[in-house]
Amino acid sequence: MFLYRLLNFLLIPLTFSYLCWKAFRHKQLRYLKQRLGVGLGAIPENCLWLHCASVGEVNTALPLLHELHRRNPQQTFLITTNTPTGADIVIRQQQAYLFHAYLPFDWMLSVTLFVSTIKPTALYVLETELWPNLFSVCHTRKVPLVIINGRLSPKTTATYKWVRKVLGQLLLLTDHIYARSEADQDAFIKLGANRHKVSLIGNLKYSPPSSHVIEKPQVSREYVVAASTHADEELKILRCWLKLNRNELLVIAPRHPERRDEILKQLTGLTGMIAVRSRNETITETTKVYLLDTVGELNNWFAGARLVIMGGSFIPRGGHNLLEPAHFGKAVIFGPSMENFREEARLMLSKHAAVQVASIDRLCDQLQHFLANPEALRSLENNVAETTAGFSHIVDDYADIISSRMSVDKHE
Repeated sequence: MFLYRLLNFLLIPLTFSYLCWKAFRHKQLRYLKQRLGVGLGAIPENCLWLHCASVGEVNTALPLLHELHRRNPQQTFLITTNTPTGADIVIRQQQAYLFHAYLPFDWMLSVTLFVSTIKPTALYVLETELWPNLFSVCHTRKVPLVIINGRLSPKTTATYKWVRKVLGQLLLLTDHIYARSEADQDAFIKLGANRHKVSLIGNLKYSPPSSHVIEKPQVSREYVVAASTHADEELKILRCWLKLNRNELLVIAPRHPERRDEILKQLTGLTGMIAVRSRNETITETTKVYLLDTVGELNNWFAGARLVIMGGSFIPRGGHNLLEPAHFGKAVIFGPSMENFREEARLMLSKHAAVQVASIDRLCDQLQHFLANPEALRSLENNVAETTAGFSHIVDDYADIISSRMSVDKHE
């Protein structure tokens, strides 16, 4: 822990400069203030605090939060994120019981100011955000600290010995860890967690999204979604798409919408028939590509898609959560890089509910196959529906646990 804090201290000038740059880039003074642990006046005390790193974790948490609110209508909730894109998802919910703040950077002073100001009833950390000073301050101030949907990547468990030692010490500060799989449960215990405080519940990412927030886009044409794409993927996917000469619209939803200008510069060399969502441009019969460069609308577009191409998998980025489109009964095609979602990919492939390809060329082949053969696409969609049908209980299981813990915390 000493080495971590020393490095943290030495990097203060660089870290502060980065935070200032990011606040300037996103034109958000609130980002800088809250990362420093201040600017929290609008947030009521005694919220139940849930930390989600970014967009994927927020989307995973929202069905759980809606269920918790249904059971505990007087309770207020705070979601913290590290990123503005994650913040946008929370803010778009427009729920009076739900507040957002940026997680304070892991400096002792910033974290202490933050926690002492909001006075949370408990902190629930989604997945693997393990911040030493945050955990230490919560432990010292007797804020119950629980990890939900806990996972540990192979990269984390194989890191330097001194880092594993620090992580093991942090896990001992938690009140409980609810792991998403047996492999993760074992990994937490091996890393140093108290085996009596680690339980297996299931993967929240398997849970369907909240249906009341889904609004299919009003588009007269059929379309295919390339979701959560990264640099270099958009160009490769569009080249493939143009080779097929399909009548459907290609909707490209980049993982980072702020890359809009960069993407347009690349794609307009191949086709000028691009409409942009953030500019409210109209989709016409001649539009080839629709750039969905907004936050919080991807599920809506999943709901009406013919099929989905999962980005982050055709370059070495580890993929993204293919279960998000699968919950809408959509067939998903993804590339070779799925290291961050091995469990989900393995499940869907074992049920013949998704297709993995080794290259962009093979993506072209599979797109042509399924779009030209409705029966093959329907068979894949049926497998998707059967696979995802049994996941709805996971939200209830987590809601049972958290509601029970909330009752205990109120009486302590």
